[in-house]
Amino acid sequence: MMKLIFSTLLLVFCASAVQAQSEFAAVDSLARSISKSGHATPAALAKDLCKNLTTDRDKARAIFTWIAENMRYDFNAIGKEGPKADSQEEYQDKRAQQAYKKGRGVCMDYASVYQNMAEEVGLECAFVTGHSKGSVHGGWGKHAWNAVKINDEWALLDATWGAGHAKGDEEKFVQEFQPGFFCTPPRIFALDHFPDDPKWQLLDTPLDKIAFKKQPVFSYGNPVSDITDSQPFGMPLTKGADGKVELRLQIQQPPEIIRLKMSGREIPAERVMENGWLILRFVPAGRELQIWGGEKTRQGVHTILMAIFTVQ
Repeated sequence: MMKLIFSTLLLVFCASAVQAQSEFAAVDSLARSISKSGHATPAALAKDLCKNLTTDRDKARAIFTWIAENMRYDFNAIGKEGPKADSQEEYQDKRAQQAYKKGRGVCMDYASVYQNMAEEVGLECAFVTGHSKGSVHGGWGKHAWNAVKINDEWALLDATWGAGHAKGDEEKFVQEFQPGFFCTPPRIFALDHFPDDPKWQLLDTPLDKIAFKKQPVFSYGNPVSDITDSQPFGMPLTKGADGKVELRLQIQQPPEIIRLKMSGREIPAERVMENGWLILRFVPAGRELQIWGGEKTRQGVHTILMAIFTVQ
């Protein structure tokens, strides 16, 4: 399943998102240069892809990028029964082989292929099941992703959402690399990923289902144009003494146009930049705030939904 369109824990992600991605430029280029042709299995491709890579982080990234660039989401496979197998391990291996051969699949297939390739090159990798917010069909749905151990520490990634997203309400897949879903800070990942096993939240204090569902959601797949942090974070917005709500968003390159909508209509807002934060101040007109971002073109104004916050 796909994405919507989301303490000092890992502030580096917010302050240097572009730099963090640029460090992978050579690895991403390598991943894009390796063809499936001549590699009968995902294991064979993983060996070739990572043969000259020396760090766990580079290996994990190369596999993430290759899968994101070479697999397509298969809406027709949603809900269909998988291969026959005598164990969960055999089942996931068969799914990985089939999805790799076809070049498409659903979230379970992306996660299975990732685990298969990662383990082949010596990485410890977990197949994580749970639920997500902002899936391809919207709302709360079953999902699968991975955790991979890098330098003895677990990191979270979602190769399915890293590959792209659905186009609006249509069952059409848009291939668009989303590196923000690789090694995502756990507190950000927890905005829209809820694992069945709480340990895979990688949080000191795991969220329960009620707290998870009450959290805001925002798009963070593109570290340049999407939101990488917010203040307040993970909680409803509240009015100040002047009756206005103040929301701070960290966006490397804020969109030309920002529109705030509540109760089905656009509301006015003050917009300023301060110390790398986009600050929005507005008088609320409902309980749910939608933030739309976009640009003007010759064909008109085009915006996409970037975030949803609750106002109390």
